[in-house]
Amino acid sequence: MSELILDGEQTIYQVRDTYLQLKSIMNESKGLSLSLPQIQECDCAFVQLLLWVKQEAERQQQPLHFLQPPAALVELVSLLGLSDVLFAPNQEMLNG
Repeated sequence: MSELILDGEQTIYQVRDTYLQLKSIMNESKGLSLSLPQIQECDCAFVQLLLWVKQEAERQQQPLHFLQPPAALVELVSLLGLSDVLFAPNQEMLNG
C-alpha cells in the first residue's frame, strides 16, 4: 500500500498536480493511504478529487484510507452533504 502526504493548499490551483500524482499511484499500487492532517486550505475542487479517488479505488478494488482529515475538510464535506459518501462511519478513516 502506498501513502501520499498532502499538505498546504489543496485548491483548484493544485488539484491538477495532485490528480496526476494520485493517478500514477493508483495505477502502480495495491491501495492508498492519503495523509491529510497538514492540509491548511481546501475547496470543492479538492473534494471532487477525493470523490474521484474513492471511486477509482472502488473500481480497482483497492483499499483506500483517509488519514487524519483536518476539521476544515470534514466541515466542507459535511456542508456539501457528502459526509456519508467520503467519511462514512463504516469506511476506514484513521485518526491516529
